[in-house]
Amino acid sequence: MTTNTHNVINKEYKTTFTGKQFDRLKALTRKWNKRCEGNYESTFVGGVAHGYCDSGILTDGLSAGDIDMLSKYFTSETIYSVVGIDTLEAWMQEASQTYTELDCTRFVLAVQRVFTRAQHKQEHALEAALAYCWECCE
Repeated sequence: MTTNTHNVINKEYKTTFTGKQFDRLKALTRKWNKRCEGNYESTFVGGVAHGYCDSGILTDGLSAGDIDMLSKYFTSETIYSVVGIDTLEAWMQEASQTYTELDCTRFVLAVQRVFTRAQHKQEHALEAALAYCWECCE
């Protein structure tokens, strides 16, 4: 049985998830919101979803821990500049032997692991999943 995403999201993103996928996304949302403090939104997952689904500013999804780690190497002007999260992570990998991925990147990768092969190829599957996660934020 497949369950469509919330009607508004389904119209916008044209993506369908199963009930089992919805359950996994909801569980990920709860787990990551407990694990990480948000930096931009009141919840960590809300910030990630806001960055991907609304503002397009992916640094909105940085956790407080991400900011602490990035602040060891960069000024806040650099962190919030137009270079983007991928560039910041590449710089971190070059600067630190002990670098691990940012919380926001690890959360997005966890969400993508919920997808089927077909969903990985859908243009807006990630945005649809993150929009659902945003709705699950308490």
